[in-house]
Amino acid sequence: MRTGKSLLFLLLVLLTSGDAPSQATFKAGFKTFVVGSVIHEYTYTFNAADSARLTPVDSAKTLIAADSAATMLETYNQRDKANYKTIHYYNSKRQLVKKEDYKNDNLQEVNDWTYDDKNRKATHYRENKVTNTRYLKNYSYSLDKKTGEMVATESSFVNNKIEFYTKLYYDKHNVLQKEVRLNDNNKDVIHVESFTYGENGKVKERSVFFPEFRVTKKHQELAGELPKKCFSMLPAGTLEKVALAKRVLYTKRVLVKNAAIMADAECKDYEYTFTNNVDCTITVTPAAKAGLKTVKFRLREKF
Repeated sequence: MRTGKSLLFLLLVLLTSGDAPSQATFKAGFKTFVVGSVIHEYTYTFNAADSARLTPVDSAKTLIAADSAATMLETYNQRDKANYKTIHYYNSKRQLVKKEDYKNDNLQEVNDWTYDDKNRKATHYRENKVTNTRYLKNYSYSLDKKTGEMVATESSFVNNKIEFYTKLYYDKHNVLQKEVRLNDNNKDVIHVESFTYGENGKVKERSVFFPEFRVTKKHQELAGELPKKCFSMLPAGTLEKVALAKRVLYTKRVLVKNAAIMADAECKDYEYTFTNNVDCTITVTPAAKAGLKTVKFRLREKF
C-alpha cells in the first residue's frame, strides 16, 4: 500500500513530466507572457456566382497575453516563403506603446509611442532597421480661438532633420475636418486638405487646395456616398457551435444565409461583419479582382 508521501511524490512527478499539459506562452522582448487567448484568422476569396468554393489566401494567429500587456501576430507569406511576426505592447491604460515587426526572427522595424497627462498622443518614433532610417513625430494641442476646434500640431522629422509640420483640425465630436501641411519653416503652406463625410461617417469628398498654384483638386470617395447598411455588423444567422476544424463549412453556411444582403445593388463598396456574439466573426469586403469577395474568418479561443 502506498504511503501518503509516496502518493504525493508520484503526483509531483506526473505534474512535472513531459506528458503534463502546460500553459502556452510567447516571448516578447525580454519577457515571457502567458497566453490568455488566441485569435485564429483565415482569409479566402469567394465567388458566389461561380461556385460556393472558398479559395484560401493566407492565415494568421494572434496570441493575446492573459494580462493584456502584449499581443503577437504570426503570419506566413506564401509569396516570399517567409514568416512574419508583429508584437504590440500596451500600458495599463490599454494604450499602444510599442510595436516590433520581424521577418524570420529578424527585426525589421520598431515603433514607440508616448502620451501626455490627458492620454493624448505626445510622440511617435519609428525606426526602420533595414534602411537605418529614423522617423519622429511630436504632437502638441491647442484650441482654435475662432472656431473652438481642437488643433493638433504634428512636427515630422527624418533622421533628426525637420521635414514638415501638419495642423489637424477636429470638431467637437473629434472628427477630423481639415489638415494644413506646412514646410519646414512652419509658415509656408504646402496644401490644405478638407474632408466631407457621408451619413455613414466615412469620407465622402477630399478637397485639396494648393496655395502656390491657387488650384483646388477634389476627390470623390465612393465609401462616403453609400448608405449605412453597406457597412454593417449583423448576426451570423446560424446557431451552430463554431469549430476551428469546420471553419470552411461554417463560413459557407453564413455566406449562403446572408447571400441576399451581400447582393444589394446599392452597395458598390461594402464591409459586412457577421458575428455569433460569442467568439466568431466573418467579414466580407470586395476583393481586388472584379466579381470576387474577400472573406475573413476569425475565431477567438480562450484558455
